[in-house]
Amino acid sequence: MRAAQVAGGEVHELAPASVRPARSEPSPRPTTAKAAAPPAVRRRLGVNALAGGAANFLKIGVQIVMLPLMAHLLGPSEFGLYALALPTISFFMILADGGLAASLARESSDETIVWSTAFWLTLVVGVTLAGVVIAWGFILGALSHEPRVTKLMALLSISLVMIGGAALPSANLTRQGRLVVFAAADLSSTVIAASLAVALAACGAGAMSLAVQYVTYYTIRAIILNAVAFVRPRFQFRLSAVVGHLSTGSALLGAKLADFSGRLVENLLYGGAFGAAGLGVYTFANQAPRFVCEAAAGPVWAALYAHALHERGQSIAKTHANLVRILATIVFPAAALISATAPQILGLILGPKWDAATTLLRILIPFYALNVVASQSGAVLLARGDGWLLFWLSMVVTVHRAAAVALGPWVGQTGVAVGVGAALTIFAWLMFDAPDEGAGRSDLRLVSAIAAPVAASVAAGVACWIAVSRTDGAVVWIAAAWALGGAVYLASLFALQRETLLNDLSVLRVLAARLAPRTRRTSSYLNQGAQGVTTA
Repeated sequence: MRAAQVAGGEVHELAPASVRPARSEPSPRPTTAKAAAPPAVRRRLGVNALAGGAANFLKIGVQIVMLPLMAHLLGPSEFGLYALALPTISFFMILADGGLAASLARESSDETIVWSTAFWLTLVVGVTLAGVVIAWGFILGALSHEPRVTKLMALLSISLVMIGGAALPSANLTRQGRLVVFAAADLSSTVIAASLAVALAACGAGAMSLAVQYVTYYTIRAIILNAVAFVRPRFQFRLSAVVGHLSTGSALLGAKLADFSGRLVENLLYGGAFGAAGLGVYTFANQAPRFVCEAAAGPVWAALYAHALHERGQSIAKTHANLVRILATIVFPAAALISATAPQILGLILGPKWDAATTLLRILIPFYALNVVASQSGAVLLARGDGWLLFWLSMVVTVHRAAAVALGPWVGQTGVAVGVGAALTIFAWLMFDAPDEGAGRSDLRLVSAIAAPVAASVAAGVACWIAVSRTDGAVVWIAAAWALGGAVYLASLFALQRETLLNDLSVLRVLAARLAPRTRRTSSYLNQGAQGVTTA
């Protein structure tokens, strides 16, 4: 989960007084209900989510094109060299900003000592981690007898500095609710980095082209974010000023590390029980649905977090439930249709050697859809300073997943998948129950919000499965089964939530109409900022 993730429409910066300082323990939760958010705030929330979703969709398209293209240009050996360096970078990327980017979004811009201290701290941490990675590159090169990995890791280490350099403008933009800038920066960086990687690969740069793509993405993104929302630091440093943020950041860091270490433990247990081939099947069956679901959920999480920084009580409770319902209408039908046609899809794309993954994928993908929907509560928890509660809930699912995998020798691979699904269900219920938004039981309200999309998705999945099981699994029949499932889903959802669905479509048309001109204004602003940086 990045968020990996805490990263608009018409931009109106809210009064700094409305943002809670986070240098100490979170302030008591409000007990009185707040009036509903004004239309301008609701529009900004919708535009933020829509822009983020569109950018994620386009980024995924670029990645889908890049993977086979770079594989063709580089070959297995160069990919293997890059894979040797990537785990180290991936681990240190978790540590790069220490969770400060998310926590600082709760801080008033008037607290210059806080922002200045955070600037110097993230800079020192980024440079230090880069130095550690460079040093480890020499050791890894000697251990692996691959001297080229040293230069590869030295180049990749630059990305750690760039992550730190983007932390403060990221927090500043999130605090102001200007998430359209994130969408523009991410998309621009993705396209430029991909183009440069292809050009270098075609010229014979090998694995270095992949490293250049990685570093270029984070460098351009940092430049754009600083050009738009640079936070000018002073020569001030007082560690006590950011203690509250370090606490929240430590909680977020702990949750990421718990997930990271939990995956390692799962891999060790699963590989020991079912061998390397079984582990490959299990890894694929987890990574594929997780990637698809989190790609859809990330922009919604970021928009909800930015909104929750300024809203409380019944306003945020209503917004939370609506966003959960909207996300559920997207991820649950997709999960149902993919689950129904998993054998045919994997047979066409990967061949018969991946047949063992179909059962696991069919079981896991609906639970991952539930997981990302429930995880939206994390945005509310973080916005009100309950980062450690989020950490302990993450530990619960990590332990439950590991326990399910440990039972593998007795329950088999299918039993492990069911156990992991049960762990994700427990986590989902805890996350539904965690927010105390002053509007009654959040678990019942959020479960009620997803009930109709879940029911309609079940009907769609059954219809799709019946249709595709009577065919030979050709592409045209899969597409026809999806079309039938989609029609059943829309009809079922319309029958269950007619007025709500019509209202959503009306709002979507308004947001789409408002997004286009604002995106053009954002692009113009980015160009002006970049020109200013160049001039300076």
